[in-house]
Amino acid sequence: MPSHDPSNPEHPPLAARPVSLLPSEALARLALDSPLLCDALSLARWSAPATPVTRNGVPGIDDARTAITRFALWPSDLPGRAAERTTWLGGLHSAADVAHFVVPWSAALRLGLVEIVDAHARPAPGLEDRVRDPEQVLCWWFREFEYTIENARGDLDCPAPAAPGTTGPDLLPGVLRHLYEAPDGSRPDLDTLVREALLSPIPPRSRASDLLLHVLWQLSDTGAVALDHRPATTTGRESHGHCTVELTALGRYGVRRLLLEVGIHAPLVNTLAGASASRFLDALSVLPFEERLAEAGPWLDRRGPAEALRQIAEVVSGPGAALRRWVGTQVLNTTSSELEPELRSLLHSPLPAVASMAAVVLLSSGMLSQRGIDRVLGEYGPWVVIDMVAAAMPPDNANLAGFLSAEGTPDVERSLLDSPDPVRLRAHPDALPVLDALARHHPASTTAARARDLAEQLRGTH
Repeated sequence: MPSHDPSNPEHPPLAARPVSLLPSEALARLALDSPLLCDALSLARWSAPATPVTRNGVPGIDDARTAITRFALWPSDLPGRAAERTTWLGGLHSAADVAHFVVPWSAALRLGLVEIVDAHARPAPGLEDRVRDPEQVLCWWFREFEYTIENARGDLDCPAPAAPGTTGPDLLPGVLRHLYEAPDGSRPDLDTLVREALLSPIPPRSRASDLLLHVLWQLSDTGAVALDHRPATTTGRESHGHCTVELTALGRYGVRRLLLEVGIHAPLVNTLAGASASRFLDALSVLPFEERLAEAGPWLDRRGPAEALRQIAEVVSGPGAALRRWVGTQVLNTTSSELEPELRSLLHSPLPAVASMAAVVLLSSGMLSQRGIDRVLGEYGPWVVIDMVAAAMPPDNANLAGFLSAEGTPDVERSLLDSPDPVRLRAHPDALPVLDALARHHPASTTAARARDLAEQLRGTH
C-alpha cells in the first residue's frame, strides 16, 4: 500500500490524512450488500441442506445453472433476453468456467461460510449467528478486499503468470492511497490516476488505463470503489472510454486497515486530541493548511499552551523532522501570545532545531519590535532558512527548484550562503541535506556551486 519501505528506520512512515468512518454496524451492512460478499453468502445458504460437489469443491453443472439463474450471476456482456441466457446456460460444461459463479463460491469456501464433508457442501455451522456480528462481517469483508487486491489481474486474456506491471499489487496500492488522501467524495478519472497515482513503472498510458480499469472493476465487486464508466464510442477515444473512480465509505475503512497494518499512522477525525505530539504533528502535516487549525484546537485545549510547547519541543529536534517542526510552528502560532517567555527561553536551547522553531514562532507572532526581529534573524536566520527549505523538500526534491524560484521566496537561501559560519551551521541536523539539495537543484548555477562548497566545508568541520 505505501510507497515507502516501512521496515527502513531512516524513512519513517508518513501519516495519512485524518478521515471519518461510519460506525461498525453501518459498515457491516454495506459489506453485506457488496456484490462479492452478498453473492458468497447467498451461495452458502443455497447449498443447504447439502449440495454435491466435485473433487475440486465445485457444484455440478446442473446445480450451478440453478444458482446462476436464481442469483442472476450472469456475465456482464451477456444480453438480458431469456433466449440468449437459455442458450448460454445450455452451452456450459463446468461451473468452473463461469467466473460470476466460481468467484463468490470460492470466496464462500475461503471465508468458511461453506463447509465440505463427504463430497457435499453445506452452510457452515452457526453461519446466521455470525452474520449478525458486525465485527465478523467486517473481518470477512476485509479478507476478501485484501485477497482481491493481491489477485486482481489487468490483462485477463494473458496466460499465467501475469506480465509484470499488470496485477493488483502493481496497480492498486498507489491508486488506493491517492483516493484515500483525496477529500471524501472525490472522483478522479482513470487517466488522472494513471498519471498521478501509479507507483510502478507503467506501460504506455492508454495501455495502463485499460489495465487499471480491469483491476478496478474486480475491486468494485468488494464495494470498495464505485466506478462510473462510459465506454468508448467510435469517435476515436481511448479504448477504456471515460471512467471516474470514487473510494467508498467501505473502501476507506479497508484502506485505513491496510495502512495501519504496515505501520502508517492513519488517524480518525476528531481523535487527535489525545495523540502524542509526534503523532499529532505528523497527522497535521498531510492536511491542507486551512484544515490544520480545526484539528489543532482540541489538542491545544487538552494541554494548555505551555505543556503543548513542551511536548512539541521534545519531538522536533532530530534530523529529518523539518516538516514536523514547521507544522509545530503553525500550531504554536495560534497561542504564541501566551508563550513569549517560554519561546524566548527556548532560543537558548542546546538543540538548534528547537531554537530555530522558537525563532520562527517569535518572528511570526507580531510581538517583536523591528530591532528584535533583526536580532533574531541575525542570530537564527540561517537555521530558519534550513528549516524552511527542508520542510519544502519532497522525498525526491522534484519541486525544490520551483519552490526556490517562486514568487514570495526570492533568494531565501542568501542568509544561509552569504558569510556562513560552518561550525554553527553544522550544528543543525538538516544543514547538510539542505545544502546538498541546493547544490543539486538550485536554478542558479552560482548559488548551487556555493551550496556545494559550503557542504564540503561542513563535512570537514569538527
